[in-house]
Amino acid sequence: MTEGRETDAVAERPVALAYRPTVGELASALRARARSTRAGRFQRAALVWTVTVGTIGALLSAAGSGHRDRPWPLYVGLVVFVAFMVAVPWLQARRLHRLAERQGDICGTVDDTGVRLTTAHSSASHDWHLYSRYVETPELFVLLSADKSAVGFAVLPKRAVADPEEVDRLRAVLDRRLVRADDAEAPGSPRSRGGAVGRGVGSVGLLLLGLLLFFSAYSAVYQASHPDSFAGVQHNTAPIAAVMLGLGALAVAGAWWLVRRMTAMRIVTAVLAVLVLLAGGAALYRVGPMLHCWGSSQIARGPEGTYVCYDF
Repeated sequence: MTEGRETDAVAERPVALAYRPTVGELASALRARARSTRAGRFQRAALVWTVTVGTIGALLSAAGSGHRDRPWPLYVGLVVFVAFMVAVPWLQARRLHRLAERQGDICGTVDDTGVRLTTAHSSASHDWHLYSRYVETPELFVLLSADKSAVGFAVLPKRAVADPEEVDRLRAVLDRRLVRADDAEAPGSPRSRGGAVGRGVGSVGLLLLGLLLFFSAYSAVYQASHPDSFAGVQHNTAPIAAVMLGLGALAVAGAWWLVRRMTAMRIVTAVLAVLVLLAGGAALYRVGPMLHCWGSSQIARGPEGTYVCYDF
């Protein structure tokens, strides 16, 4: 009985913390929060969409007949925008760090009753009902508030504990009182099943998009590749067709990436992807011999099957 009481006392002993947060840790916490909230995932998707659309626009502009008049200010603005969006977590972390520096060193404890933090100028006690889930990174535990946007969060660095074994005890306390943010994605959960359906539909959609892009690439050079039906000099659409081939390949890769962890859909996607890529190979067979005329506005097929470049 005595050993049992001593064991319980050790298990209930609070985990002691002592640390001063760094800019890197705060930036890492903000990125972890963004990955675990809808708003953060939406921002990341918007950033990817912006980069994709901007890249497509730049490629099409370079492939067109007016490739010498590229809108450089637009490209510079796009690069600056992307760089700013990527730097936002670091900029926010700098502001938070300046506030934390005024507080000085942080000491605290974590147990089944909550989190208590004390600095030279303040003290705070947070019950577990303020937080609903947590995210673990290689360096941190990030506690997230119960609202969907996780406006409130607390950062607990793993280096803040005196003994590495205390990290396991801290994780055990968090597992008892909170839910891991990635548990919502665990196999069999409603969110996981809904996400699997969404990924499957998205994968099929991307494969269809890839097939459409490959067909469009083939159609773009159809006239130039059939001089018997369309004699004479033709507009050079090979660069645009090459861009479509590249985008089609990215669509197929995206379809695979969406279902990479789903065994059944991965097999189905692999079979469909091979068929789609065969269509892409047929289009590339037509487009490839024309690509040496990338910078020319006109093109014509010679009697030997080679292509002559013109720039009127």
